[in-house]
Amino acid sequence: MKRNFILSLFLLPSFLFAQEGIKTLIKAGKFFNSEIGIFQSEIGIIISNNKIESVKFYSEVTNKEKSECKLIDLSKYTILPGLIDAHTHLLNNETILPENKYEGLDMMKTLTMVGDAYRAIYGSVKAKAYLEAGITSVQDLGNAGQFADIALRNSINEGLVIGPRMRCAGMALAAEGGTIPKIIYKHRAILNEEYRIVVSPEDATQAVREVITQGADIIKIYSNNTINITSLSIEEMKAIVNEAHRYGIKVTAHSTNNQAAYNAVISGVDGIEHGDQIQDSTFQLMAKKGVIFVATHMDDFTSKKYFQLAYPDRWEGIVKFSQEIKRKSIQSAIKNGVTIAAGSDDNLNLKMPFAEASKRTLVSYFESGMTIPEILKAATINGARQLNWSNNIGIIKHGYLADIIAVDNDLENNINAILKIHFVMKDGNIYVNN
Repeated sequence: MKRNFILSLFLLPSFLFAQEGIKTLIKAGKFFNSEIGIFQSEIGIIISNNKIESVKFYSEVTNKEKSECKLIDLSKYTILPGLIDAHTHLLNNETILPENKYEGLDMMKTLTMVGDAYRAIYGSVKAKAYLEAGITSVQDLGNAGQFADIALRNSINEGLVIGPRMRCAGMALAAEGGTIPKIIYKHRAILNEEYRIVVSPEDATQAVREVITQGADIIKIYSNNTINITSLSIEEMKAIVNEAHRYGIKVTAHSTNNQAAYNAVISGVDGIEHGDQIQDSTFQLMAKKGVIFVATHMDDFTSKKYFQLAYPDRWEGIVKFSQEIKRKSIQSAIKNGVTIAAGSDDNLNLKMPFAEASKRTLVSYFESGMTIPEILKAATINGARQLNWSNNIGIIKHGYLADIIAVDNDLENNINAILKIHFVMKDGNIYVNN
């Protein structure tokens, strides 16, 4: 019995669970108030179980409150809500093939030689890294085989796997061809392993019911297929939106050019993903309808790594051209009053630590002219809105879930401070404290 007890100590998880009935007081050096987009100083945050009980100036915390709480002194750091990545692919790890003339070739390898079981294991490792990097909630938008993302989400919720909160799309809805071109006709059924192929407005309604039944929290559609020339019709997208909204579930659309974004917006979607080539008129319509723009941009550092792998002999000019397009996109969205939510589209093997590419998306926004408060709102309160969790996460205030991170105190003036995490709390439990 004694031996088993000692052994069990070595098997305990490395994070700390919140103890029922014990309150925690966090003393912050600086505090980012995501609700109003400002930095404040000398703030005290009282946490009861897994929720925020109060936020006030530390000088206003009473002696009684101090005596009732366990103190966590983070006065050397800046405190902010846990980060939210509104466009991830935790279970996808695409190898970049130099001068690839057959887009989707690595996905075909995944479908035929890797499989969902490996992807789920890979995703669990990546999920843990995300959480430890300060990303406490994500929206996972497909490329997870047949609902392996939902299995990962459920495993995290049950405490079997450590990771962020997940909103999951399950299988994304696409037109014939998905995003994998040049498949011989007799083998096209392989696409059903990765996408729900839609063939009519009636089938679109059925497709929504199928993925919701499997546990999808969000419907992801391909307004255009990027690589293939096929695309969902406006009638099909309207049918998807109507059915999803009937269940209180949002729809977000992969749209890489202006026409695809415009078609999706007039169909009633809630979000546009990517959107590098969106014109002012479409951004104006998005602002009018309250459609969120999830700008999945790479910073200069990540873009250089990508294009060096993809085009080793001619990467320099491509990097410059690509980054200029993305910066114009962000500037146009801001000019036209569009709400931006942070999303990385992190699905590539860039030979970087897990989660770094996700957080470098925030650096890319700074390079595109967003202010640091605007960027942090995109990765907190705006992300919560896109995930349909506005009343639970994205803000540190009374009644919200205790998702809190700490970074170096110069974040107010240096966006790169977001890359180094000193403290992570999710749902009142501490995962990083150094």
